[in-house]
Amino acid sequence: MKPAAPDPRAPSLRTRCAPALEQALARAAASLDTQARTALRAFVRAQLAADGGFRGRSGDGDLYYTVFGLECARALEIDVPVEPIRRFVESRLDASLDFVHLTCLVRCIEILAPDGAPLACGAGLSERLARHACAEGGYHRHPARRRGSVYESFIGALAAESLREALPNPGGLGAILAGLGKASGGFVNSEGWGVASTPASAAALLLLHELGEPLPPKSVAWLLGQQRAGGGFAAAPLAPISDLLSTATALHALNRIGALQGVAIDRCLDFVTGCWDDSGGFHAHAFDRRPDCEYAFYGLLALGNLVAPGGI
Repeated sequence: MKPAAPDPRAPSLRTRCAPALEQALARAAASLDTQARTALRAFVRAQLAADGGFRGRSGDGDLYYTVFGLECARALEIDVPVEPIRRFVESRLDASLDFVHLTCLVRCIEILAPDGAPLACGAGLSERLARHACAEGGYHRHPARRRGSVYESFIGALAAESLREALPNPGGLGAILAGLGKASGGFVNSEGWGVASTPASAAALLLLHELGEPLPPKSVAWLLGQQRAGGGFAAAPLAPISDLLSTATALHALNRIGALQGVAIDRCLDFVTGCWDDSGGFHAHAFDRRPDCEYAFYGLLALGNLVAPGGI
């Protein structure tokens, strides 16, 4: 089943989610003192695996972690060995990839491409991405689904930006996102999910902002309500602890939509700096203290929104 052709009356929208992320990372990198910047640069550089990619939890290079490593390296102005990384990424071009890793492949190629240059193998990547475009709007990890999910639509939008393409059926996506909002104000990731989450709500608000759609009245209050006494944001209302991913994504969304004034900034900054690891990176939360490139990215993203409220 092929996605239905978009309604010709619907707006043709090319989102700009990636530039806002890059600006936040750059602001965070500029805010670090010399000691912290040096330590974080050394940490990120040390995450390069022998195969050329940035290592995941297995120790080998992984496209998912390589995106985060490249984003951190760019923000921190790290002189990484580009050719081994490029060979690692290009070795995955013909691999059978799930949707998450496919979008990571696209973003890695875009980051490694010279400024302004069209992506190598762009046509093939566009076709592979299009298989996950949904008939009614957005993207889904499984091909040929009618409706997109929040997370897959957000990372699909980032991949479409890398390919310099518009979102498929943005008007339909706006309606889907609205339908995934709960009465509480939070958003679930996909149809059939019962509990709203902070990352899904942050991604939904960012996409609605990009689409120019109105935000549900309770959504901002719900997201602000996920900040805990310790300063961080929890993944869901009943989550027992705060975590850096939820905190970073919530802060970025709230800053983008102009609602960061509702955050307890000082307490949040205490939480984020508390996730700093002695190795020079960031860890996820109190019970997962193993740093990696993903959480280096989220640490920078959180700081970039805290040090420049309203400026991203």
